[in-house]
Amino acid sequence: MLICVLALIAVLVIAVVWPSGGAAAETLSPVVGKDDQQRIAFLTDLGYTVDSEAPSVREVLIPDEFDDVFQQYNELQKDAGMDLGPYHGKRVKCWTYKILNVPGEGEVRANLYVYKDKIIGGDISSTALDGFMHGLTTYTPDASAAAGDSTTTGTQAAGTTQAG
Repeated sequence: MLICVLALIAVLVIAVVWPSGGAAAETLSPVVGKDDQQRIAFLTDLGYTVDSEAPSVREVLIPDEFDDVFQQYNELQKDAGMDLGPYHGKRVKCWTYKILNVPGEGEVRANLYVYKDKIIGGDISSTALDGFMHGLTTYTPDASAAAGDSTTTGTQAAGTTQAG
Protein backbone atom coordinates (compact mmCIF):
# COMPACT_ATOMS: atom_id res chain seq x y z
CA MET A 1 0.00 0.00 0.00
CA LEU A 2 2.87 2.35 0.83
CA ILE A 3 4.36 1.73 -2.62
CA CYS A 4 1.04 2.69 -4.28
CA VAL A 5 0.87 5.90 -2.25
CA LEU A 6 4.48 6.75 -3.10
CA ALA A 7 3.85 6.02 -6.79
CA LEU A 8 0.81 8.32 -6.81
CA ILE A 9 2.80 11.07 -5.07
CA ALA A 10 5.58 10.73 -7.66
CA VAL A 11 3.04 10.98 -10.49
CA LEU A 12 1.46 14.03 -8.88
CA VAL A 13 4.82 15.74 -8.34
CA ILE A 14 5.66 15.24 -12.02
CA ALA A 15 2.25 16.68 -12.92
CA VAL A 16 3.04 19.84 -10.97
CA VAL A 17 6.53 20.22 -12.43
CA TRP A 18 5.62 19.36 -16.02
CA PRO A 19 3.56 22.03 -17.80
CA SER A 20 0.26 20.74 -19.08
CA GLY A 21 -0.31 23.47 -21.70
CA GLY A 22 -3.18 23.55 -24.16
CA ALA A 23 -6.71 24.80 -24.04
CA ALA A 24 -9.35 23.29 -21.81
CA ALA A 25 -11.32 20.57 -23.51
CA GLU A 26 -14.94 19.56 -23.31
CA THR A 27 -15.48 17.16 -20.41
CA LEU A 28 -15.98 13.60 -21.61
CA SER A 29 -18.43 11.13 -20.24
CA PRO A 30 -16.57 8.29 -18.53
CA VAL A 31 -15.52 5.66 -21.05
CA VAL A 32 -16.25 1.97 -20.53
CA GLY A 33 -13.12 0.23 -19.21
CA LYS A 34 -14.44 -2.91 -17.55
CA ASP A 35 -11.77 -5.26 -18.90
CA ASP A 36 -8.33 -5.23 -20.52
CA GLN A 37 -9.82 -5.43 -24.00
CA GLN A 38 -11.85 -2.23 -23.49
CA ARG A 39 -9.00 -0.35 -21.78
CA ILE A 40 -6.50 -1.35 -24.47
CA ALA A 41 -9.00 -0.42 -27.21
CA PHE A 42 -9.36 3.04 -25.63
CA LEU A 43 -5.57 3.57 -25.65
CA THR A 44 -5.29 2.15 -29.18
CA ASP A 45 -7.99 4.56 -30.38
CA LEU A 46 -5.86 7.38 -28.96
CA GLY A 47 -2.97 6.17 -31.17
CA TYR A 48 -0.90 4.21 -28.66
CA THR A 49 0.54 0.73 -29.12
CA VAL A 50 0.05 -1.14 -25.85
CA ASP A 51 1.95 -4.09 -24.37
CA SER A 52 -1.04 -6.14 -23.24
CA GLU A 53 1.01 -8.87 -21.56
CA ALA A 54 1.25 -7.71 -17.97
CA PRO A 55 -0.67 -4.62 -16.90
CA SER A 56 -0.42 -3.78 -13.23
CA VAL A 57 -3.30 -2.65 -11.06
CA ARG A 58 -3.44 -0.89 -7.73
CA GLU A 59 -6.11 0.79 -5.67
CA VAL A 60 -5.89 4.57 -5.27
CA LEU A 61 -7.92 6.87 -3.06
CA ILE A 62 -9.04 10.11 -4.69
CA PRO A 63 -8.72 12.60 -1.80
CA ASP A 64 -11.77 14.20 -0.21
CA GLU A 65 -10.12 17.57 -0.75
CA PHE A 66 -7.54 18.27 -3.45
CA ASP A 67 -4.28 19.80 -2.24
CA ASP A 68 -2.27 21.95 -4.66
CA VAL A 69 -0.50 18.94 -6.18
CA PHE A 70 -3.69 16.98 -6.81
CA GLN A 71 -5.45 20.13 -8.07
CA GLN A 72 -2.67 20.51 -10.66
CA TYR A 73 -3.04 16.85 -11.62
CA ASN A 74 -6.78 17.36 -12.03
CA GLU A 75 -6.06 20.32 -14.34
CA LEU A 76 -4.09 17.85 -16.46
CA GLN A 77 -7.25 15.70 -16.51
CA LYS A 78 -9.43 18.65 -17.48
CA ASP A 79 -7.06 19.54 -20.33
CA ALA A 80 -7.78 16.05 -21.70
CA GLY A 81 -11.55 16.41 -21.21
CA MET A 82 -11.81 14.49 -17.95
CA ASP A 83 -12.35 15.56 -14.32
CA LEU A 84 -11.60 13.70 -11.10
CA GLY A 85 -13.61 16.21 -9.03
CA PRO A 86 -16.81 14.12 -8.95
CA TYR A 87 -14.82 11.22 -7.46
CA HIS A 88 -13.67 12.91 -4.22
CA GLY A 89 -13.26 10.27 -1.50
CA LYS A 90 -13.68 7.33 -3.91
CA ARG A 91 -11.38 4.36 -4.20
CA VAL A 92 -10.51 3.72 -7.83
CA LYS A 93 -8.40 1.18 -9.68
CA CYS A 94 -5.31 2.43 -11.46
CA TRP A 95 -4.41 0.19 -14.39
CA THR A 96 -0.90 0.74 -15.76
CA TYR A 97 0.09 -0.36 -19.26
CA LYS A 98 3.44 -0.15 -21.02
CA ILE A 99 3.30 1.97 -24.19
CA LEU A 100 5.48 0.73 -27.05
CA ASN A 101 5.31 3.41 -29.77
CA VAL A 102 6.77 6.55 -28.16
CA PRO A 103 10.46 6.39 -29.13
CA GLY A 104 13.32 8.18 -27.42
CA GLU A 105 11.48 8.78 -24.14
CA GLY A 106 12.57 5.76 -22.08
CA GLU A 107 9.81 3.59 -20.68
CA VAL A 108 6.40 5.14 -21.31
CA ARG A 109 3.34 4.14 -19.33
CA ALA A 110 -0.37 4.77 -19.51
CA ASN A 111 -2.20 5.03 -16.19
CA LEU A 112 -5.97 4.61 -16.44
CA TYR A 113 -8.15 5.38 -13.42
CA VAL A 114 -11.26 3.20 -13.42
CA TYR A 115 -14.32 3.62 -11.18
CA LYS A 116 -17.30 1.28 -11.48
CA ASP A 117 -15.94 -0.14 -14.75
CA LYS A 118 -15.52 3.29 -16.38
CA ILE A 119 -12.31 5.14 -17.28
CA ILE A 120 -12.55 8.44 -15.40
CA GLY A 121 -9.03 9.79 -15.93
CA GLY A 122 -5.39 8.97 -16.35
CA ASP A 123 -2.14 10.03 -17.91
CA ILE A 124 0.61 9.08 -20.30
CA SER A 125 4.07 9.50 -18.78
CA SER A 126 7.72 8.66 -19.22
CA THR A 127 9.59 7.14 -16.31
CA ALA A 128 12.81 8.89 -17.39
CA LEU A 129 14.28 11.40 -14.93
CA ASP A 130 13.59 14.22 -17.41
CA GLY A 131 10.42 12.52 -18.65
CA PHE A 132 7.03 13.90 -19.54
CA MET A 133 3.44 13.57 -18.44
CA HIS A 134 0.21 14.56 -20.16
CA GLY A 135 -3.43 13.62 -20.05
CA LEU A 136 -5.14 10.98 -22.15
CA THR A 137 -4.81 12.80 -25.45
CA THR A 138 -4.42 11.57 -29.00
CA TYR A 139 -0.83 10.54 -29.76
CA THR A 140 0.90 12.22 -32.66
CA PRO A 141 4.57 11.31 -33.13
CA ASP A 142 5.57 14.96 -33.72
CA ALA A 143 4.02 15.94 -30.39
CA SER A 144 6.01 13.47 -28.28
CA ALA A 145 8.89 15.92 -27.94
CA ALA A 146 6.44 18.52 -26.62
CA ALA A 147 4.26 16.10 -24.70
CA GLY A 148 2.47 18.71 -22.63
CA ASP A 149 1.44 20.75 -25.69
CA SER A 150 -1.18 18.39 -27.13
CA THR A 151 -4.68 19.80 -27.09
CA THR A 152 -6.41 17.00 -28.95
CA THR A 153 -8.75 15.14 -26.64
CA GLY A 154 -9.90 11.55 -26.59
CA THR A 155 -13.43 12.55 -27.66
CA GLN A 156 -13.08 10.80 -31.02
CA ALA A 157 -11.34 7.84 -29.39
CA ALA A 158 -14.19 7.41 -26.93
CA GLY A 159 -16.62 7.32 -29.86
CA THR A 160 -19.28 4.71 -29.33
CA THR A 161 -17.68 3.33 -26.17
CA GLN A 162 -18.82 6.26 -24.04
CA ALA A 163 -21.03 5.43 -21.11
CA GLY A 164 -23.39 7.94 -19.59
